[in-house]
This record gives sequence, C-alpha cells and structure tokens, in this order.
Amino acid sequence: MVCCTTARTPLFDGALVPDHAAVAAVGSHEVDAREVDEVLVGRSALYVEARSVALREAGDLLMAGVTGATTLWNLAELVNGEAPVPTDRPRFFKSVGMAWEDLAVAAEAHLRDSA
Repeated sequence: MVCCTTARTPLFDGALVPDHAAVAAVGSHEVDAREVDEVLVGRSALYVEARSVALREAGDLLMAGVTGATTLWNLAELVNGEAPVPTDRPRFFKSVGMAWEDLAVAAEAHLRDSA
C-alpha cells in the first residue's frame, strides 16, 4: 500500500492493515501532518530514508511517539540486507522526500535498462 497525499490526519485504521502488508507513506512530511495512525506505526517494523531527518520531520512517526530510542532502520540498511524484514507484522516505510534518493533510483533504473 502506498500513501501519497498531503493528508494531515490518518487515512485509515492501522489495526486493519494485515500483518503481511508493506506500507509506504511518501506524502505528508511535516511534524504536524500524517497519513497513518499510531496503531500502524506501533505494530510495524519501521524503515526511513535517514533517522536524523525522520526524527525531525516525519509527523507519521513523531505523532505516534517515535523517538531516537525507537528502532528505525535506514533504507540503506534495508537494501544492504542489514535490517530485519519480519513477516509477522507490517513493514512501514516513511519517506520525507529526499530528492537525491529519487535521482539515485532513476540513475540505477536507467543503467539497468541500458544494459
């Protein structure tokens, strides 16, 4: 499931998201705006682009009470196989819109298509 809105309040009840789901929230990126609720955040494995930025800007996480003590895995750790990927609970990725990552993905896709 991908959430890509400018919502300021949760779009759905996080308790209804099945354990096998992967959710990406890429729209709201302000401390007082969120697309998902604290229920989903609380029961999910959490992945972010960068911990420091997420803990400063990601309302989805901050409004759910996520702090530096909470386990947040960087996207790079997920891609490199360092972060666990549980199958008994949702996986939640929160983007805060770091444009350099979009460029890196586009460049890699272009290289693969050119090969």
